[in-house]
Amino acid sequence: MRLVIAVAMLIAAAPGAAQSGENGAEPAEPIIVTGIRLQDYRDRVAACSARDCPPDEDIAATLTLAEALLLEGEYGGARGAVRASIGRNRDQGRGFPEPVSHLYRADARLSRHLGFDRDALRSTHEILNALQEGIPREDHRHFTARLELAELQMAMARLGPALRELDRLEREAREAGRADVVTLVDLRKLWYRWIAEPNGTARAELIEMARSDDPDRRMAAVGARVLLARIHIEEGDRERADALLAEIGRGTAVRRRLRQSPAYQLQAHEVSFADGEQVDLTTAIAFGNVLKRLPDNFEDRWIDVGFWVMPDGRVSSLEIVRRGAEAGWADPLLESIRGRLYSTADEPTFRLERYTYTAGWDSATGRRTRARSPRARVEYLDLTLPDAAAGNPPTP
Repeated sequence: MRLVIAVAMLIAAAPGAAQSGENGAEPAEPIIVTGIRLQDYRDRVAACSARDCPPDEDIAATLTLAEALLLEGEYGGARGAVRASIGRNRDQGRGFPEPVSHLYRADARLSRHLGFDRDALRSTHEILNALQEGIPREDHRHFTARLELAELQMAMARLGPALRELDRLEREAREAGRADVVTLVDLRKLWYRWIAEPNGTARAELIEMARSDDPDRRMAAVGARVLLARIHIEEGDRERADALLAEIGRGTAVRRRLRQSPAYQLQAHEVSFADGEQVDLTTAIAFGNVLKRLPDNFEDRWIDVGFWVMPDGRVSSLEIVRRGAEAGWADPLLESIRGRLYSTADEPTFRLERYTYTAGWDSATGRRTRARSPRARVEYLDLTLPDAAAGNPPTP
């Protein structure tokens, strides 16, 4: 069976809020691997180690092997490969800060999936340590690592450490003149405060922020509306949430052209393409067979995804802002969206997109009842574009 994977999955930064500004490095192209057996990946790592190859080559080979093992469901083997490479390269942060940080990021993600939360937290700290060792001046890479650390702290119910990390990130971002990062930090801190104390002052601050009509505060106002919509949903007020999200869609008029989108497959091992063929998002969605991975229940399977497209074209702060029933089917889709690259612009823009997990109805010969097609698919609708004239803005 052919295997088609994109090696960016394990090292893609989940929060993404602090990705490169106009002086950032160009993103690496996804590595597409086709028709190679797991043993071939293992042999490449072994050969690299035997000839004492440079750390970046060792890490690249290891991450490719770990990706393949992960897709085969061998989580423990993937983590073992990554940890072995960490043992070989843990002291290489000064000369190879980004590859080493990618290695720790992969370990953090694998550890988290396997339930080793303390190990995940240690490796997430090491992402930042490796970058600080080799890149003393804080930039978008450090900002992203700090946000990842805050996100994990919060996921582990460690509110104090999460807020302290956000405070440090805010100071560094202010010194670097990254007003966009400062805004995203402010929004994240308000969200955390609301989670910790729903009856506190965070809601009032979000309402005030959402009502701002200052063009220089547009990013903050839109972000506050998204968070308020999430609060309304948590409280069962879907109507107010819908009104806020509809207004966001009408109010974001700047078009950003999609330049790059990582391959996305609902079930990697059910798809077979020609040797060497690179599979784009549309093709992978159309032909992904998910029978062995997902339930054949397509009722109420939809999500609304909100995210910022930063000035350099990278995706930041992706959130599921609304959803129908269970949304586990969407995990590979969300990874793909996080890895997108849009055209550049002078300021961040917000996008709101609807994705629906569905399948067609088949009428089999000799049967009076209809049945779902075994070929699942995802339908897309851009909620950012206006489909009616904007009315009065809703009251937060």
